Amino acid sequence: MKLEIRHWQMLKALSEFGNVAQAADALGISQSALSHRIAEAERRIGGKFFEKEGRRLKLTPAGNLITQVALQTLPTLARAEADFEQNAHLENQIVRLGVASYSCYYWIPDFIKFVNQEASHLKLRLVASATQNPIVSLQHSSVDIVIAPGYLAPPGIISTPLFMDELVLVTPYNHPLSHKQFIEPKDLSEIQYYTYSQTVLPGFEYERFIRPSGVIPHQVEVVEMTDAIIELISAGLGVSILSKWAVNAALQSQRVSSTQLGKQGIDLAWSALTRESEKKNSASKQLTKLLACWYKISSLENNRL
Repeated sequence: MKLEIRHWQMLKALSEFGNVAQAADALGISQSALSHRIAEAERRIGGKFFEKEGRRLKLTPAGNLITQVALQTLPTLARAEADFEQNAHLENQIVRLGVASYSCYYWIPDFIKFVNQEASHLKLRLVASATQNPIVSLQHSSVDIVIAPGYLAPPGIISTPLFMDELVLVTPYNHPLSHKQFIEPKDLSEIQYYTYSQTVLPGFEYERFIRPSGVIPHQVEVVEMTDAIIELISAGLGVSILSKWAVNAALQSQRVSSTQLGKQGIDLAWSALTRESEKKNSASKQLTKLLACWYKISSLENNRL
């Protein structure tokens, strides 16, 4: 590598502050030293990172590309150091976990209790940012496991099946549609409909239920937080199609109701996604096995009720 860590830190600081004076203060060096560092890095790499725009520095197109890498990589390195320090002094192994597509964590306390009983050296850390970009989060090592619905694992990612779920219509509790055995797309035509994302995801409601019918809800609003959608539905302001597992806590407390989609229903498989490069007995692989085991036990217990 032609650049050293101090050069990457320099790029990050200059990107964040936009001028030499503030970036130098943040790095704990003089403005002159920072100017020399910029010149040294540009000599090593054979090109310009910045061009002057008044008193500020503006990234060149090539400088912008390499700075984006610095912004992604340095936080990952900092987290790795923090984890090492913690694991070196304690016999714990931290595993970062996120949930794709739906921000639901009602099940976490029970799972942590299970992990503490079965493998107390594993410590769970939740990463909420993994919800929106699960594959990128795994590839950049900002998360170790992502619980994901309906995903086909790309190269470099392993998918471990966890449990079967279903997509359901979620309505206010005791809503007229909740008394139907199942609903059809036409039932959504004149009602306020909340969708979790404008992106058409393969295997979800738009592809498998709404689009084939040709009936599109007229009143659609995007709300990108599961909890917020539940609050709106509970207040009687509309309906949505969501994972039944994701809204289970609200269903149990009778804040909302759910209804099957179509005569056959629409299933949804959930999996644990991990990096293929992880060692066979890594902390993330251990936790993935515990996840699969815990969901199997939970499913058996629910079937007995």
